[in-house]
Amino acid sequence: MTELSRSAEERLRRGYYDTEKVLRKTRQSLVQAIKTCGKNPVITEIKYASPSSGKIRGFESPLKIARAMLSGGACALSILTDPDSFRGGLNILSEVAEMVHVPVIMKDIIISAKQLKAGAQVGADAVVLISELFTNKMTELELDGMISEARKLGMEVLVEANGALEFEKVRNQKPDLYGINNRNLLTFQIDLGTTERILAKTRPLDRPLVSESGIDSAGDIRRLKAGGAGAFLVGTSIMKSPSVEGKVRELVNA
Repeated sequence: MTELSRSAEERLRRGYYDTEKVLRKTRQSLVQAIKTCGKNPVITEIKYASPSSGKIRGFESPLKIARAMLSGGACALSILTDPDSFRGGLNILSEVAEMVHVPVIMKDIIISAKQLKAGAQVGADAVVLISELFTNKMTELELDGMISEARKLGMEVLVEANGALEFEKVRNQKPDLYGINNRNLLTFQIDLGTTERILAKTRPLDRPLVSESGIDSAGDIRRLKAGGAGAFLVGTSIMKSPSVEGKVRELVNA
């Protein structure tokens, strides 16, 4: 996690987030997309690599991937904008946001409000914040301040945590959506039981809960749904699949 935050600091220093592009579009609500989804609310993620998996997929048009994901039934799209560890890009988010009519989420190691401004300018409807970064003082603002800045820019906020104590902090902040990351960002180990254990202690919830990371199959969706998750963010297993559309459909219909 420290290495990822340092990488984000370096991107800020070199001006990566100093974008002049402004995409004019109607904002889409991630909360409403999840609540009105007729099937399993699956948020699909476009990423070509990750620190834990290395290369995930050879470069392929993000628009082609996005269309396949939507054809499979995705309710929203998460776009990695970190070009260093995930081979993502603000340009990818912008391309996709300009084309689709579902919520588009900015996924990055967010440590500065400047990153939020860049995401909002290129079309992000929502942003993911990592609670542990704020607890470990790796950010320019406190969590409540970063949530406030995102909302001023018109973005909904999903705040994720990986542990029960951290999740309680998230609940106290009342973001638009809660997230539980099944991947420990210190060890990169995945445990779907993370979602189950945290929710066993904290239900009922007052807003949508997104279970993230490590979701590979319809069985995983059913398991997490039974544990109390209301939506699912899935990246690697979809991006690795030879049929993006088919894999998304499998999860949506689980």
